[in-house]
Amino acid sequence: MQRTASALLITGLFVTLSLPVSAQTPDVIDVGRLGPQIGDRIADFRLEDQSGRTWTRDSILGPNGALLVLSRSVDWCPYCKTQMLDLQSRMPELEAAGLGLAVITYDSTAVMADFAGRQGITFPLLSDPGSATIKAYGLLNTTVDATSSNFGIPFPGTFVLDTDGVVTERFFEEAYQERTTVSSMMLALGTSGPPVAASRITTDHLQATTYVSDGVVAPGSLFSVVFDITPRERIHVYAPGADGYKVINLNLDPDPLLVARPVEYPESEIYFFEPLNERVPVFESPFRLTQVMHVSAAREDRAALADRTSITITGTLEYQACDDRVCFNPQSVPVSYTVQLRPLDMERATVEPTAGSR
Repeated sequence: MQRTASALLITGLFVTLSLPVSAQTPDVIDVGRLGPQIGDRIADFRLEDQSGRTWTRDSILGPNGALLVLSRSVDWCPYCKTQMLDLQSRMPELEAAGLGLAVITYDSTAVMADFAGRQGITFPLLSDPGSATIKAYGLLNTTVDATSSNFGIPFPGTFVLDTDGVVTERFFEEAYQERTTVSSMMLALGTSGPPVAASRITTDHLQATTYVSDGVVAPGSLFSVVFDITPRERIHVYAPGADGYKVINLNLDPDPLLVARPVEYPESEIYFFEPLNERVPVFESPFRLTQVMHVSAAREDRAALADRTSITITGTLEYQACDDRVCFNPQSVPVSYTVQLRPLDMERATVEPTAGSR
């Protein structure tokens, strides 16, 4: 579904609680029901950035909206800090799209200024003393005992808002290490096309353009492998639910340093094959396949990643195609992508951190 780029994206980048088995309860919190919902207008704020300038919800907006990122800390959280580098690297793309950008954490302005100066961050980092803004959004976690070190850690969440501050879409990450890249978000919203480094696939049955959303990623960065596919005239390929046929799919080669989510499919069409009186789900118009993945953020994999500067993703695009008379043999097309690895930022601030920092 296409969505306009004239939107305000609000990304909450928080920690998923890890409790001892004895402390867990059978109740599962549905974070999708927490905080502002689609159609709600978010609360306004008035916060200072690293240079002492005051910003509000409306003042961060560019001509077409803004990106507002709610983060845990730009001092002690390496995934938060590394994500700031991704955001900074995408500033030209955001400016071209008419989108402003700001980040909210509970860090002091001094801590933010230290981080911004060290890493060359030019967008506003907004200090939220006592996490008041996160509380106003209803995303502060209070489900554990108040004496726990995890008490008050916000739930992860991404909100897309229009220029009136009304939620039009929501994204949520299950783990605090996982951070959706700007490019992956823009792809999900239908506001980004293929990058220059795209590959073409041409077979007897289809044409495809394939690429990765990001050329540089860090452990935990959620990026996408994309296929834009056009079946040839009078040809269809099979969609999920087509029993007895090879459904089109990206089959990745195993890699212990890569964690992949299931392939995302668009809505299929129903094809009636008259000779067999058969109705099956297919794709016969242009369509897109997306597979979201990330480089492992597990502690046990840090040693294996320590000296790596890139990682190569390999696999095959598999499918079966038919026309109105003949079903062709299943096909397997090899694909390969290489992304550069950005190390996590483990450096701490050289100034006194905020009272809420760890």
